[in-house]
Amino acid sequence: MVRRLARRKHIFALFSLLVLWFVLAAAIQAAPYVSYTYDFWGRTIPAPQAYLPERVVDGATLGIGSFSNPRDIKVANNLVFLADTDNNRIVVLDTLWNPVRIIDEFENQGEIDRLNSPFGLAVNSLGELYVADRNNSRVVVLTQQGEFLRTLEAPEPDADGIIPEGFRYRPRKVGVDRAGRVYVIAEDVYDGILEFDSDGTFRGFIGAPRVVLNIVQYAWRLLATQEQRARMQLFLPTEYSNLDVDQRGFIYTTVATGGARDEDAIRRLNPSGVDVLRRRGFHPPTGDYGAYLVDDQGELAFPRSTFVDIVQREYGTYSAFDRTRGRIFTYDSEGRLLYVFGGLGSQRGTFQTPASLAVLGDRVLALDSGRGEITIFEPTEYARSIHEAIASHYTGDYDRANELWVEILGMNSNFDLAYTGMGHAYLRMDEFWDAMVVFRAGQDRPGYSEAFGLHRRQQIIDNFPWLMYGLILISAVNVVNRRWQMTPRIGVWRRRQQQMAAQRTTLSLPNRLLLQFFNLMEQLSYAFYVIRHPFDGFWDLKHERRGSAAAACVWLFLVTLTYIIMRQYTGFIFNPRRLSDLNTVVEFSSIVLPFLLWSMVSWSLTTLMEGKGTFGDIFVTSAYALVPLVLINVPLTIASNFLTTPEGAFYFLGLTFSTIWAAGLLVTGTMVIHEYSMPKTLVTVGLTFVGIIVVLFIALLLWGVFGQVVNWVRDIYLEIVFRL
Repeated sequence: MVRRLARRKHIFALFSLLVLWFVLAAAIQAAPYVSYTYDFWGRTIPAPQAYLPERVVDGATLGIGSFSNPRDIKVANNLVFLADTDNNRIVVLDTLWNPVRIIDEFENQGEIDRLNSPFGLAVNSLGELYVADRNNSRVVVLTQQGEFLRTLEAPEPDADGIIPEGFRYRPRKVGVDRAGRVYVIAEDVYDGILEFDSDGTFRGFIGAPRVVLNIVQYAWRLLATQEQRARMQLFLPTEYSNLDVDQRGFIYTTVATGGARDEDAIRRLNPSGVDVLRRRGFHPPTGDYGAYLVDDQGELAFPRSTFVDIVQREYGTYSAFDRTRGRIFTYDSEGRLLYVFGGLGSQRGTFQTPASLAVLGDRVLALDSGRGEITIFEPTEYARSIHEAIASHYTGDYDRANELWVEILGMNSNFDLAYTGMGHAYLRMDEFWDAMVVFRAGQDRPGYSEAFGLHRRQQIIDNFPWLMYGLILISAVNVVNRRWQMTPRIGVWRRRQQQMAAQRTTLSLPNRLLLQFFNLMEQLSYAFYVIRHPFDGFWDLKHERRGSAAAACVWLFLVTLTYIIMRQYTGFIFNPRRLSDLNTVVEFSSIVLPFLLWSMVSWSLTTLMEGKGTFGDIFVTSAYALVPLVLINVPLTIASNFLTTPEGAFYFLGLTFSTIWAAGLLVTGTMVIHEYSMPKTLVTVGLTFVGIIVVLFIALLLWGVFGQVVNWVRDIYLEIVFRL
């Protein structure tokens, strides 16, 4: 009996393991990739799956022969068009994935004409099919049934040099707008996208990507002679990799990795070729960035995303296909990341060589040219809710949009865009305070600024009488104070200080401490004279001893406290720091250590340059020079909580003014205490900064050597321990 129970127990355990294995295998098969978004600080945040692979279609299963290096896919009029490039044909499928027809030849002026390496496809509003016939150097226009209409041949060379002699025309991608304008991306063309009229007349290039040189290349070009510049490598702009034209005539493009800036990986060109893409997300729409591209040591360890295709979707959203990792990134009309799915691999839902994207209803079609197959992705409830919320917002149903965003937060509490969506819904319903709360939760500073401005205006209107009563009361108190002299005057304290100083030898210990306190307060208050009369003030600090090291330490402490307060309590709009990572010791050291390093290096340098100031003089003078940082930055920190983004110019102007004022006092104090001329002072200050850099370099070098010594000692210790 016991053996039978034990046997049943083992069988049940084995059965449970098999069930668990099948469940895990099914989960992996359903989604063999991770889903994530990014937070405000560039960290990857796990997210629910937005799309799951529903089906994989290839030519063999359709009975039309395997696809060979297919390069483009388009959906129009309930038909799917596939450019089967190496088979030199266009495959037309219906939405149930049944072959409708194959276009590999057509009659052209009474003769049979054939496609040769069709790379790109486009379908206009009339249902006409445009084929970028690469190796035939043309764009062929056909009916959906495959009947020939016309061709767009290579543009002719012109006298202006726009098209040079010997121009080799190899179109790769094609797009067409509702007005009939045709846009072509050609191979090895760096001047932008070729634009043709509906009749095939070449109109010029639009949207040429900008050349961006790094600082080394730019400096080298400045220093090189004319002959060297002529021999230098030609810096070519980046060519486009794909395009898609929306219903309004805007051209969504992807730019291959090269001279373009990171934020130009995706562009939205108007008919004039001007980029009008909105980039209001935490980061421009460039695919993977931030924490995903660095290793544990903070070094760049992974290549950046390179988009091979883009497809425009409903309500301004768009999806882009990343060739580097096989992922599909979807953004809203503001350039904010919605979700990510897909990846490289051999499982269903992953790709070998990403090639093209298309949208069929709410499903996404992804073409893999390496394996020659189409993967159909079906949206999950998470993705459907996101798109429905965006649609509700655009159609003005803000209550429904708000409900949907709340549901999405139930699925993914880390989805910052849901908070942003709720905030915009609250704004449209004039619930400004609630909008501020959710905008802050979603780290949406532009939205928070708009909501705060409206809330502040509403509060001023509602409480205007009480504000006036408060101003009248303050004015009355000020008048009474002046009339009856209720506030003690400074002279009273100074007379008390003088009396105690005259009786210094007979004072008790508490009175002596009180006298020292009075002296310290006088030394601290002298800083207000120094910052207004720097030449006389710094002279008196040194020769009349109007200041002290104790007062300097107090001011230095107040400066460090000011910067800690700024990092912690600056208004949300102007404070991008992650407050949970604030370390008071690190913040304190980041002010005190550079200050001490400045004082030591300056003293060491000025002793060699006939400076007349001691280390104590430099320390006290430098501390007093930083007083404007306290007097200005603390009120600015308080005011930053009551300003909107457009008013932030005043905040940053105040910060700049306090920094310039403190720097000017530092230079003046150095000149006065060492009795230098202004040119010699500026040279001394510059050499001091150079000396600081040298000291830091030597310190880092010694730290590295110390670390190697420690590792050497540890290795010897471990070797001895193991041998014993």
